[in-house]
Amino acid sequence: MTEMWAHTLTWTEVDPSRHPFELDEDATAALTDLVSVLLPSPEVAEEDRLRSLEPVTRFLVDRYGRWACGWNWAVGEGDTDGGVVGAWC
Repeated sequence: MTEMWAHTLTWTEVDPSRHPFELDEDATAALTDLVSVLLPSPEVAEEDRLRSLEPVTRFLVDRYGRWACGWNWAVGEGDTDGGVVGAWC
């Protein structure tokens, strides 16, 4: 799954000027509905919740492009070299 690691992306692959991205309220609601079916219930063990990261990442990459593979990486997250999300962990 190394192709899904954001730290392997080049600037060309993530440059916002090449990959514009905006979601209005309707698109956000539609995306939430599509992704929510990929997530386990809140009652399951932590291990099961972590297993949902791969299918959600693949879904987002298939839909928006490889640049979306870092969607869940928080700033200062040591195991993944940090990322853009400021309040995930």
